Amino acid sequence: MSAGLVPFELSTIGGPWGRRLAPRRAWIDELPWDEALPSSPEARQVWTATAFSEYASAAAFAEIAAAMLATGAPIDLVAAAGDFVVDELVHTELAARVAAALGGAVALEVDLGKLVRPPVAVDPLLAAAELVVRTSCVGEALTVPILKLSRRLAGSRLVDAALAAVVADEASHAQLGWWFLDWADDRLDDDARAHLGRVAGGAVRAFAPLLGAAGCGRSGLGVLDCAAYDPAFVDAARRSVAAPLAARGIVIPAADLAAVGADPARE
Repeated sequence: MSAGLVPFELSTIGGPWGRRLAPRRAWIDELPWDEALPSSPEARQVWTATAFSEYASAAAFAEIAAAMLATGAPIDLVAAAGDFVVDELVHTELAARVAAALGGAVALEVDLGKLVRPPVAVDPLLAAAELVVRTSCVGEALTVPILKLSRRLAGSRLVDAALAAVVADEASHAQLGWWFLDWADDRLDDDARAHLGRVAGGAVRAFAPLLGAAGCGRSGLGVLDCAAYDPAFVDAARRSVAAPLAARGIVIPAADLAAVGADPARE
């Protein structure tokens, strides 16, 4: 095992804490777990990676909630960000159980000290905006259309139901970003917007290989072949990320979009 890396494992402690979480995760038990699924190495890899991605997203929203508090953001936005931590942890359990149903999760070593990339900005508002742009406006916004496509090609009642539940939550997770930017609009100057454009561009570049690595096998069971994944990612980068950011004066550098095949000039 490499320094800093530990096996990715999940556990619960139960007692009053298990009872507190129970209403939020109860729907998982109602999914069609009786469906016999094939053992798919590709799907096991995807759902294991998804479990960790959702775990990291929980950490990201915890950071966002704290950063929003430091800016005096509206308390309902802050509360939503904090509540999304629970959503993501429930998704983590769901993904792990789907991986188990497909034959078992694959071994994964992770650095739990590096779940969230820290913001560069010192100013509390801009630091919060960095986290929001990277997580909600890019990560979650890209994920929604990819998951919708995965659901259409799932070929499984269980996987379809699992993806449907996740998509419903992720859509609101993406929306949080736009609401925060609109609230902060009159406090962001041109330099701040240019900085956020670069942050978004770097995030798009980072997510392209990340999502692609988890979505380029034979389509089905949550896996997407490259012929389906690549155009979906490009379209999502343009329509779900770059366009709404540009409408708010935050422009992703053309070189970053071109690097993932989403150069607007090619439309």
